[in-house]
Amino acid sequence: MSLTINHQTNDISATSGSVTLDGGGVGSPAGSVIYHAANTAPTGFLKANGAAVSRSTYAALFTAIGTTFGAGDGSSTFNVPDLRGEFPRGWDDSRGVDSGRSFGSAQSDQMESHSHSFTGGGNNTGGFSYGRVVATGGGSSTTITTTSQGATSNSSENRPRNIALLACIKF
Repeated sequence: MSLTINHQTNDISATSGSVTLDGGGVGSPAGSVIYHAANTAPTGFLKANGAAVSRSTYAALFTAIGTTFGAGDGSSTFNVPDLRGEFPRGWDDSRGVDSGRSFGSAQSDQMESHSHSFTGGGNNTGGFSYGRVVATGGGSSTTITTTSQGATSNSSENRPRNIALLACIKF
């Protein structure tokens, strides 16, 4: 059996027999994004690092994504998405969960407004401090002050536990 694979166009042809894909990107359409557990992109993929790349060399990718992530120099190059340090989010596509968002757009970080409450009683004539909550006052009135800092790992952003992998795009 003779098997021919064209990584530029994703064409696979065989002279006889059957073809089994190994899931390693062969047959994946141009524009597919993967996360790779190495610091270099595998064969047939580019790093999704926002780079301007050739419209002719990566014609199948340019046909798939166009200038959605940047027009490059406006004539001979275009940009691949820059997924470095980003958490991907599925496009709303008219569902209404993240409405008004255009395909391929980025969002900055955000934390939903919230409040903390404390109910006290009795005749508190002193004050107390617990973690990041400080209460002062006297008589039947108590003032509660909270901060937005985390418990033990204060930082300038909110994020879940994560692992850094290399984002790549099929060309």
